Amino acid sequence: MTLISTLKRGTPEFFELLWKRIGEKGDFPSLSKSVHTLAESMQEESHSIADITGIILSDFTLTQKVIRLANSAMYSSIGGEITTISRAAIVLGLDAVLHLALSVRLIDTLSTSTPDTMAARSEMSKALLAGDIARNIVNDAKLSDGEEAVVCALMHHLGRLILVFYFPEEWSKIQQALAGGALSENEATLQVIGVTLDEISQEVASNWHLPKKIANSMMSPVFPSGASIPGSPEWLRLMAGFAGEAAAVVVAGASKAGLAELASRYGDALLVPADSIMESVRYAITAAKEASILEDVEKPHGKPADSKERLAAGVQETLNALADGMNFGNALNLVLETMYGSMGFNRVVAFLRDGDSFKGKVGFGAMMPVALPSLSFPEAYTADVFHLSLGNNADVFIEDAAAPKSASSMPSWFTEALPDVRAFVMLPMAFNGRPIGMLYGDWKKGTTELVEQSELALMRSLRDNLMKLLNPKKG
Repeated sequence: MTLISTLKRGTPEFFELLWKRIGEKGDFPSLSKSVHTLAESMQEESHSIADITGIILSDFTLTQKVIRLANSAMYSSIGGEITTISRAAIVLGLDAVLHLALSVRLIDTLSTSTPDTMAARSEMSKALLAGDIARNIVNDAKLSDGEEAVVCALMHHLGRLILVFYFPEEWSKIQQALAGGALSENEATLQVIGVTLDEISQEVASNWHLPKKIANSMMSPVFPSGASIPGSPEWLRLMAGFAGEAAAVVVAGASKAGLAELASRYGDALLVPADSIMESVRYAITAAKEASILEDVEKPHGKPADSKERLAAGVQETLNALADGMNFGNALNLVLETMYGSMGFNRVVAFLRDGDSFKGKVGFGAMMPVALPSLSFPEAYTADVFHLSLGNNADVFIEDAAAPKSASSMPSWFTEALPDVRAFVMLPMAFNGRPIGMLYGDWKKGTTELVEQSELALMRSLRDNLMKLLNPKKG
């Protein structure tokens, strides 16, 4: 039974069946959740760098791929290597990092969930190639917010991908309807299932709460009477449309003349010379990706083998950031993230003085930021490891929190809030001889890690660099 006879060309019925199939088969629900979280962050002005960093750091693979892409040719003009999400957000801007994360998440999910059919592989190839084409064009033209165009080019294919994933028989009929050349994709889709591709895209965009710019770019391009302003919603829609058409032409094996005609048709409206467009398309076809964002990244278990090298790079990155005028809050994020990634900690937390208490204010990793409100202890002295460290301004490493020698000094608020801790490090922060906070990092039960003196010295340097912001005369 075909969809057209089942649904009687009814839009509500189609989307009801679509969401049912997506829920049954999976793949897109996980994408929907991550896209929704990232897209929501794009529209929430109150989100801080710590919030965005925490969202991305919750996925190790995503973190590594965003950092890798942030160091690619598109951002080569910034100078210096980016090794943390916090630094990327400061140098590139929150929007750029969010778009980087979103494009990586889209590509990863779609690539791993593609059905093993020729039609699905063809559509995936077009989507990935379109993203590459858009990235090359904005990189070559040195346009700001370039990664936004990449996201739009990828999302422009979402309607097609949904059909080929969840309605393969109907997609085949749509391709047959297109074979004669008399119908557009929207017209053919409407003829077969009673819903246009644009309608599918907009319904998904609404369901996922995507920003208006991205939702707009998912529809068929509309040529303006003149040129469009680079970065505007109209320009992004045109760019996504061109990248999609160019990718389709390439996958279909069309001639160079066909690509040239397409580049000429879009060039004036995009304000990008046709020869530059052609070069970008050729580069996307013949060259390997600058950053292999589809390459698998295995999450390490515990401390990386190159922990000292990572910490040393983080110390230098922190110094560079401070020289650029970074404020204390952003520097704190950078230091915490450096510790988290370099030492393979399960979590890191910054405790800061708040009235007559010390409270967890920023944290990355397991149970963060949900557990932060429970991480609080009074300034008034009690004989526990936290007060001993703060009172003596002593850096402390506890190898086994559950060992009899250590357990007696563990406060109840700590063991109740973080029951999975095996080993942890504490680096107190003091200003004018008075404790103002502490940097904390731990490994979970089931791992056995030691902190070498050289590693502890580098973490001290991170802490000391941070404190220079409060007392620059000692820098």
